[in-house]
Amino acid sequence: MTEQEILEALEEWQSLSVDPENRYAYEMRLKWLLDQLSNIRGSREEGREEGLKEGLKRGLEQGRAEGLKEGIKQKEREMIRKMIEKGMSIAQIAHILDRDEEDVRGMVESS
Repeated sequence: MTEQEILEALEEWQSLSVDPENRYAYEMRLKWLLDQLSNIRGSREEGREEGLKEGLKRGLEQGRAEGLKEGIKQKEREMIRKMIEKGMSIAQIAHILDRDEEDVRGMVESS
């Protein structure tokens, strides 16, 4: 049952509970409906918390991977800059780093 169906059932049972013969049945049904409502709300909260934990975990993993990749790029740019300052050519740097000369030029231009 959905939360809305449970709430509608509660309203219907309240109107029937005026009759003394239906009172006991009403109280048992009310208890069952309230238990179901509590279970639904509890499950929803557990699901929400689990989703938040999983989302945070994935976000951290992705952030670490992107940060590591960016850190490596920055370090490589710094090394290229220092090699150029020491008088090395783009061709020499590309050979040492096992990269294309175009890649090295692009890194020089972007730093």
